[in-house]
Amino acid sequence: MKKSFLFIIITIFLVSSCNNFIEDYNIDPNGVFSDEVSAQDMIQGVMLANQFWQTGPASRLTMMWMNQATGSDRQYVSLNNWNAAAATDFDNVWRTLYANTMFHASIVHQKALVENNPHLAGIAKVIQGQGLGMAASLWGDVPFSQAFDYQSFPNPSYDAQASAYDAAQIVLDEAIVLLSTSTSVPVFSDITTDLYYEGNVSRWIELAHSYKARFYLHNKDYVKANAEALLGISNATGDFKAQFNNELGGKNPYFQFMKDDRVGYLTAKNAYGWQLLKPGQDNYRGHSKTKEHLRVLYNYKNTNDGEKADLAFTTSESKFAEASNMPLMTWGEMMLIQAEYQARTNGLSAGVIAYNTYRAALRTGYSIGVNDDCWGNPGACNSRYEDFVDADFAAGGLENTDGIDDLQALIREIYEERYVYFIGNFEAFTDYRRTNNVAEIQMRSFDDTPQRFLYPQAEVNSNSNIPSPIPDVSVATPIHN
Repeated sequence: MKKSFLFIIITIFLVSSCNNFIEDYNIDPNGVFSDEVSAQDMIQGVMLANQFWQTGPASRLTMMWMNQATGSDRQYVSLNNWNAAAATDFDNVWRTLYANTMFHASIVHQKALVENNPHLAGIAKVIQGQGLGMAASLWGDVPFSQAFDYQSFPNPSYDAQASAYDAAQIVLDEAIVLLSTSTSVPVFSDITTDLYYEGNVSRWIELAHSYKARFYLHNKDYVKANAEALLGISNATGDFKAQFNNELGGKNPYFQFMKDDRVGYLTAKNAYGWQLLKPGQDNYRGHSKTKEHLRVLYNYKNTNDGEKADLAFTTSESKFAEASNMPLMTWGEMMLIQAEYQARTNGLSAGVIAYNTYRAALRTGYSIGVNDDCWGNPGACNSRYEDFVDADFAAGGLENTDGIDDLQALIREIYEERYVYFIGNFEAFTDYRRTNNVAEIQMRSFDDTPQRFLYPQAEVNSNSNIPSPIPDVSVATPIHN
């Protein structure tokens, strides 16, 4: 990553909205359209833009909304309340997603095809497809079919959320075809250009299937979600993680924000996520078969006082540390999708068996620290996530003390686990909306509920095709309604 953070400054331009950035580029004779700028020259900038929009201000916002973190100072206190969000809060994330990630990915794809490099073209398609699917999830109706052709569509129309999801699946399918193409052209002349998989095309194919699984789950197509999950990331080494380091410009954005930029603004003060993982708290999720003493350290600082609870960013094994690589798409997510599919399709016993496969990974230390080694002591996790049996979900069982239907108790447990697993990831927000809070998250007491991101003010000001009336944060998107 020696050149990458400087390179993103050179190759990614600051632009104001999805309908005018191409006009800016068209007047730059030395810009990304120049034949002198190759697809390999551009791809790291696209990769970095992709990871930074997912780990920056927007993810901090959803953490607060989902009560995984707490705004504790200045304007962040008001942002605990989703109703206080403003359209301007989403200008940068929209810009980074649309212009710096998806638009540049489309240019890399075109250049790579001209350069006879189908595998690199496929990687660009994976990034573009996941960006589109996430945009559909977070905003609902979004531009895509007309978004990147300014000359023909200066005010791109908004594709319906369902259509955007369908388009994301098509883009990801196209990526898989390109990545599966036989070619003698190496995807990268220098494998370090690939920040994630060192040019391992098989890993990128798994990643494409993983995003297809996620987006089918968003749409409650459990059969297709499971089929894609089985083709998705297949072990811990395939996890797709945002790459950070301790150099200037390369630090984990959470660390940068909490340690260097806005000390004290974002904490975990009395957050429900902290209460779930902290032994001794009234909401602690642990029992004789689940012991969260170590996983709490991955996400939160170790304190017994909820007033002093904080996110974990000072220890190198913690999720939000200076050089911690944050998970964006993972093997764990694939196993949880499979567990839900088995439960919903084949019943309680099948679901319990599949869920135990996931818990077996936790026993090895997977997702219990940055290095997946149980904080340097792999054996310490052996007895912390014991296998469940069907009776644990029966009325009065370990996971059903309130006597609900046993299958629903298992699904609730899977989604509570997803809530914990996705601390710092947009999927906790998506799960909350599309399942009507099956995990029974204790939300903060504000009016209505958070259902979407607001359209950015820059888009409101410049695109006459923006949906009208412009939906409020509490208006559910069609798919997640």
